Amino acid sequence: MAEDTPPPIPTENSRPSGCGRFLALALVGSLLIMGIIAWKFVDVIKDGLAWMSQGMVTQDINETFRQSVTRIVSTEGDILEVATLETDETVTKYDMKTLFNQTVYLGTTISEIRTPVVYRYHIQLSDGWNLRLENGQCIVHAPTLRPSQPPAIRTDRMEKKSESGWLRFNAAESLAELEKNLTPTLEKRAGNRSHLNLIREPARKSVAEFVKKWLLTQTSAPVGEVQSITVIFPDEITPAGQPRTLPPTVQVP
Repeated sequence: MAEDTPPPIPTENSRPSGCGRFLALALVGSLLIMGIIAWKFVDVIKDGLAWMSQGMVTQDINETFRQSVTRIVSTEGDILEVATLETDETVTKYDMKTLFNQTVYLGTTISEIRTPVVYRYHIQLSDGWNLRLENGQCIVHAPTLRPSQPPAIRTDRMEKKSESGWLRFNAAESLAELEKNLTPTLEKRAGNRSHLNLIREPARKSVAEFVKKWLLTQTSAPVGEVQSITVIFPDEITPAGQPRTLPPTVQVP
């Protein structure tokens, strides 16, 4: 008779026991508690550092100013300021480089400075004046309009930027050179035709008021006969030598 097969030996249940589950939950809970404590601890450290920076750390900022006088020149009372122009000026420099007679393009560096500028304009009293009276109109041939150099640059609102091409690495150098030449560039702009045309009419009125308040009272002109003042600048003379017709600049009551 064949032997009976012995019954299988019972094995332990593979599922975790209640004690194991408790230990796992306890570990997770401990980690959460430690995380909350660490988070609060970081906040406490931040608050403490802020308190130290306000209550214990002292910051001193000092500015120094040095002056080295290089030139003092008297205007000798020869300058009559007649107009002021405030404008935002933008100066841009393009620096392109190529190889082999412009066959290989190496990129372009673009530098730009934008800044508010104050231009002032004057006439020199010692230049030639010509006044004549025609039918109650005082015709004034005034001196040339001149820019007062150098212009005033408002550095507190200056904006600068520079970008180099893909094989160019001179953005900083290009911007530095542009800034170095900024004042000479603006000096040239101060005297160009577009800027002079912008201030022409305000300057004309200033000259007319000057003539009205001072010159007419210091000359032998019959002031009572003057009904208006017309100011003409030298660059308004036609090639034929005759000034173009202009309306009265100011009326004389």
